[in-house]
Amino acid sequence: MDRDLKLGRFDTVSIAGTAVFSALALILGAASQALGLNFPIIPYLQFDLGEVAIVLAFFIFGPVPAAASSFVEFLGLMAFGQQIPVGPLLKLFALLSSVAGLWLGSKTASRWRRAGLGGIVSMGGSVGALTRAAVITLPNFFLIVFLYSIAGIEGFLKAPFAAIGIVLTDANALALVLGFTALFNVLQLDFVVAVSYLVLRVPSVSNVKAGGKAPWFTMVLRANSAESPDSLR
Repeated sequence: MDRDLKLGRFDTVSIAGTAVFSALALILGAASQALGLNFPIIPYLQFDLGEVAIVLAFFIFGPVPAAASSFVEFLGLMAFGQQIPVGPLLKLFALLSSVAGLWLGSKTASRWRRAGLGGIVSMGGSVGALTRAAVITLPNFFLIVFLYSIAGIEGFLKAPFAAIGIVLTDANALALVLGFTALFNVLQLDFVVAVSYLVLRVPSVSNVKAGGKAPWFTMVLRANSAESPDSLR
């Protein structure tokens, strides 16, 4: 049980669940591409509904199954995605850093006396978003400087930035693009965490017992704040 609480479930049910959520992530990701949910300021960044499945896998099965789902989505993007291999690799970095931040934030919030679902989701999402934004900045820095060039990225994004009243120059392009890329990653994770929270609030989800075990987040809450009547709110 201690291992389950820390890292997630390791059984045939969780493996099957991971496969299902991985497939869902790929399907929703493809739908996001079809819908063209691009970040208007930096159009090559795209909001991905598939990450809802990864976050749900985290709260239902735990950190390791969610990380496994992230790798499966990476392989799917390598096979069918765009901007290979750069796009899929950046997505993998984003997903793994998000899972790590979600785990750290959830672990911290679960120790509060009256921690509940809202508490661990809020703290997990906040830490996850900051971790993701920080981690993804480094590879983006090297890509802009050494692969695309600052002049190239400036020319490509000059019009979208001008539309919001910002003039890109050689002096500010790198900092602004990295800053807005970090903002995009915060917004992306905040959105999918909010959607996941609404799903987890549904009684049929929060009370489900797959393979005879409750969802990972309920086990964490009961282990750390069993005395609180508000633990699942």
